[in-house]
Amino acid sequence: MLRVRGWLWRSLLIVLAIPLCAQAQEKAEKSNATAGTFGLRAGFSLDPDQFVVGGQMSVGKKLGIARVVPSVDVGFGNSITTIAFNADVLFNLNVEGTTFGLYGGAGPSVVYFDTDGGSSSWELGLSLVAGARMPFSSFPPTSLEARFGVGDIPDFKVLLILEF
Repeated sequence: MLRVRGWLWRSLLIVLAIPLCAQAQEKAEKSNATAGTFGLRAGFSLDPDQFVVGGQMSVGKKLGIARVVPSVDVGFGNSITTIAFNADVLFNLNVEGTTFGLYGGAGPSVVYFDTDGGSSSWELGLSLVAGARMPFSSFPPTSLEARFGVGDIPDFKVLLILEF
């Protein structure tokens, strides 16, 4: 059990390091052909009921309607720890003349479940995603996202996402 928990902490550190690496890579790129952002995610999930934290990276063309958003979420609570690896394709629906926008999409999710009793399992499912991007003048772009799980993955998540 200690070995798994050590692996969990290393995974959490990697999740937190991903956005920093993404920012460094973005600054190194001189081309305007692609845009990439990273984000920090926090919220809660239902079934299992958990507090969730994680990170994401957004990749896509600056003027394109779709973007690929891989993310990792770590959930704590309800006598279980979950680590979700998501690979979403999201479609932007921007409101013209504003920086407010809606988005939706889907993607596969692979989730690792580790119970306090020592058992663990891997599950595969599909996440359906809907969200709203809300600009604030002195704050990084913020999104409120709802995720609906299909299959043996968490049924529902609500996440607040800060993008950098």
